[in-house]
Amino acid sequence: MAIRDFVVALRRNPLVTILAVVLTALAVVRVELAAPRYEARTVVTFLTPPSSFPRNVYASFTPALVTMAEVSSRWLDSADGRRAVRAAGGRGGFEVALANRGNQEQPIHDQPYLVLTVSAGSAEGARGTLLKLLGVLNDRVRSVQASQGARPGSFITWRVAAGSDRAVPATGRPSRAFLAIALIGGIGGTCAAVTADRRRRRRTSAPSATTGPARASASA
Repeated sequence: MAIRDFVVALRRNPLVTILAVVLTALAVVRVELAAPRYEARTVVTFLTPPSSFPRNVYASFTPALVTMAEVSSRWLDSADGRRAVRAAGGRGGFEVALANRGNQEQPIHDQPYLVLTVSAGSAEGARGTLLKLLGVLNDRVRSVQASQGARPGSFITWRVAAGSDRAVPATGRPSRAFLAIALIGGIGGTCAAVTADRRRRRRTSAPSATTGPARASASA
């Protein structure tokens, strides 16, 4: 079908065209009036226990650090971890991701980095939830090691490696959203108009096909 055929189908079905325009406008208004979301992100790295010898704690990572990061990530992402964050006062949603140098099919987790991402309906809510999340993480890391008989001086610790507790609006470009809505609305309205036009043609052509043999027999 040519572009002219689509235009003709839209003109023949004004109700479908009006409905598509109204639905598209409602979608645009909903995006425009959507409540803002704020996001705070921090990268945490696990470090070996402090030593009296000068060394770069970021130069090498032991398997114990990677294990601690993975265990902490799984616990925070579990029902118990989320319950602990809520009990501490966190109100926003959060995600915990272990650093992956590979991909989803073949993950490579050999670095003790955790990416903590918090989202909330306000900047203060995102910032507060992130601080509560870090507090719960700190308590969990210390309690796990204490339960295994480790001494406080030999505890694995963590430190914020990147990011901050400052929350920023988690919104994309509105122009892209409006363009996508307009495109979807235009395609959907056109397809609906073409479908309605084809059904009308089938209904109008069906009686002529059935009455043709009857007329021929009557004339005979």
